[in-house]
Amino acid sequence: MPSPGQADRHVAIRRRLLYGIFFLSGISGLGYQMVWTRMFSIGLGHELPGVLAVVAAFFGGLALGGWLLDGAVSRSAAPWRWYAGLELLIGAWGFVSIALIPVANDAAIRWMGVSPAPAAHWFIAFAIPLLALLPATTAMGATLPAMDRYVAGLTPGGRCIGGLYATNTLGAVVGTLGSAFAVVPLLGYRLTLVAMATVNLLCAASTIALARGGVAEPPQLGSMTSDVFPRSRIYATVFFTGLLGIGYEVVGVRMMSQVLENTVYSFAAALSVYLIGTSVGAAAYQRWSHRVAFGPALCVLLSGLSAACLLGGIVLECAPAVYRASRSWFGQSLGGVAARELTVAAMIFALPTVFMGATFSHLVQAARHARGGVGRAAAINTLGGALAPALFGVVLLPAIGAKWAWAAASLGYLALLPASSGRGALLPIVPLAMFLLLPRQMRFLDVPEATRVVAYEQGVMSSVAVLERENSDRGLTVNNHFRMGGTLARVPEQRQAMIPILLHPSPTRALFLGIGTGMTLSGAFFEPGLTCDAVELVPEIVDFLPLFAPENGAPTSRRDVRIFTADARRFVRASTDSYDVIIADLFHPARDGAAALYTVEHFEAVRDRLADGGLFCQWLPLHQMSEDVLRIAVRTFLEVFPHARAYLGAPTLDPPALGLVAARAPLQYPPDWMERRITDLALRDGAASLGLNSNLELFGCLMADTPLLTRFAALAPLNTDNDPVIMFRSPIALFEMKGKKVELALSLVDKWNPDPTEPFSRAANLISADDRRRYETFVRARDVFLRGVAAAEKNQSRAAINAFLSSAMLSRDFSAAYDRCMAAARQNLTDQPAISREILETLTRAYPDRTEPAELLKSLNSPPPSP
Repeated sequence: MPSPGQADRHVAIRRRLLYGIFFLSGISGLGYQMVWTRMFSIGLGHELPGVLAVVAAFFGGLALGGWLLDGAVSRSAAPWRWYAGLELLIGAWGFVSIALIPVANDAAIRWMGVSPAPAAHWFIAFAIPLLALLPATTAMGATLPAMDRYVAGLTPGGRCIGGLYATNTLGAVVGTLGSAFAVVPLLGYRLTLVAMATVNLLCAASTIALARGGVAEPPQLGSMTSDVFPRSRIYATVFFTGLLGIGYEVVGVRMMSQVLENTVYSFAAALSVYLIGTSVGAAAYQRWSHRVAFGPALCVLLSGLSAACLLGGIVLECAPAVYRASRSWFGQSLGGVAARELTVAAMIFALPTVFMGATFSHLVQAARHARGGVGRAAAINTLGGALAPALFGVVLLPAIGAKWAWAAASLGYLALLPASSGRGALLPIVPLAMFLLLPRQMRFLDVPEATRVVAYEQGVMSSVAVLERENSDRGLTVNNHFRMGGTLARVPEQRQAMIPILLHPSPTRALFLGIGTGMTLSGAFFEPGLTCDAVELVPEIVDFLPLFAPENGAPTSRRDVRIFTADARRFVRASTDSYDVIIADLFHPARDGAAALYTVEHFEAVRDRLADGGLFCQWLPLHQMSEDVLRIAVRTFLEVFPHARAYLGAPTLDPPALGLVAARAPLQYPPDWMERRITDLALRDGAASLGLNSNLELFGCLMADTPLLTRFAALAPLNTDNDPVIMFRSPIALFEMKGKKVELALSLVDKWNPDPTEPFSRAANLISADDRRRYETFVRARDVFLRGVAAAEKNQSRAAINAFLSSAMLSRDFSAAYDRCMAAARQNLTDQPAISREILETLTRAYPDRTEPAELLKSLNSPPPSP
């Protein structure tokens, strides 16, 4: 027989090993949540009902499991059997979910349709994931009471809620960061689920192995509460602390979205800080809980929690300045940006979540009794958390604004104080006064000099602003980071519609994925008889479309345009319509969720929506991509559309846009394509205004033919729903590409040298030698012009002017060079007349049939009038 000392050591070792098992369970639990949520977003879409419903379904399953199984687990003489069985069920369902979730997504898409009614959208988006994940989430909800009953018998005094919750939550931190930064990028979603399920099976096997030594019966604990604070009051308090805690997280994440980069790593950073603070609070409670009485401790915790949340709102005002300043501390690498985002998240979440973890442990420990209580208390808390995103994100934020939604989440804790709180209730007074005196409404918007805010809306998904500069240019900004065009960009953005439309012989129906300011969509209005469907995810962007009229053609008032507020990916998969032309906007690939619009599966769905002879154009934002990410996007596009070509959006590179254009079959054109294509006078005028009035101007946009693209992307991986490599690599590219707007476009000029007559290859014998030389000269002039744009971007004005002049001398057909030279001549007339004279003299010799250079030169040479 072992001595008492040896037995105590064996019990302590077994207890520590059980804590380790619960730590591993926390890793898999958060890993599941992140993977399952993203897998369902592929089918349910990124609209608010889909996003919130999946979270509510996950939390709802946890609450159901904790509530239903609490009594059975607590009455069991062998709680280890329950815990091992729960982990086995979670692991088994992890394997099942790999095949089940895609089937559930397909069913949800069929039942929703293109434009589901709001109630139907919410119901389907909630019911499908709830039912698909219910066995696993129910089991997850019961793991805390099962492990509590098991470990309590090995713990002096039986108090272990705080320690278990801290350990499991710390595992959740590892699961959050590990899945976002390592496991999913390395393995993809399916193999990540396999890894998580294997962890659950390991937890089950380890639990069974440890049980061989026997487990002591948990001691009977006396109630920590009194008649003044009955168990029903505890349950009410634990419900509202769950509601307010997640409500605070919802409002905080929405506000930080205007400061952070909004990538997949941003959410992981914010969530990890939230979980770390909760874990620290629970661990601190476990250490000191035996020293305090229930009532006074609850007063301190609730008052401190209210004060800490108010302080979080106060320091939030400093978050933009801290984030900018920390750039010099941490740099622009992925690790540096993650450190900056963790710093800001810690400012907002660290202190409040420490109190949250301690408060949850305090209440759940108090709810524990011989017949259960832990599971039910945790279930009620989880139910409150499940309701919080809808209440705070959908109702309060739009209705009363971020400041007062924050105040509601902070001050709500004071309403939960017991009547005998005493002076503890005064703790939040000073932070409350400071918070209320804040002049700002928690609106973070960088407004440059000589710019005014025309409109601003803090929507349920994003904060959207319309800014107007002194030159009357209006631009659209989302979450203070994403610039989505403006009125001065009308011509290059309309070209993004006109290029693919002109490459189709006679389109009658077009689909636009992404609207923004509506400038690209308005390019379709030049085509007679063309009806358009347009899809935009953010409702506030659609609401602001009239503010960009008349430049955008006022699409909301046109009968030939239908606008849908929907997730573009879900819309394409749910639609049964066919389109002659489908045009996808410049989706910022680093933005969380946008990478799903660059997958093989999405491109296949787009292909299915093409009518016979229809074509698809996917525009790529070169200023938001590294060459590595571009290769992945091109490789993925070619997997579905193997006969693709790449076209430059506009030679001004404003924005630097590359369009991948393809159809089911190779696209070939006769040498007189534009003469045949443009017969309508309005279309001719519109094309001419955009510099697309001839074969040279249209096919001179060609950057790469199919063989070039194939060689360029040959070794790149595919971006798929299971392996979303663009989602994880694009943020790295975004950080590295900041301040390098045109570098990638210029490097493609150096790498690619397409045959500009390749689109006419089947009729090559009909192209004369003179025409071929004109095409080749046009493209050379374009490439020289692009180098001039790059030089101008770097403020190398002399090199830029030389390049523009060289381009203008190379080809009289490339009008952009001539126009840019004339603009430079006018700009330098007063300050640097010698430069203007050089430009004008060169243009006068090269373009003797044009009067503008000679007339401007004459005015430059004329003596100033006498006073």
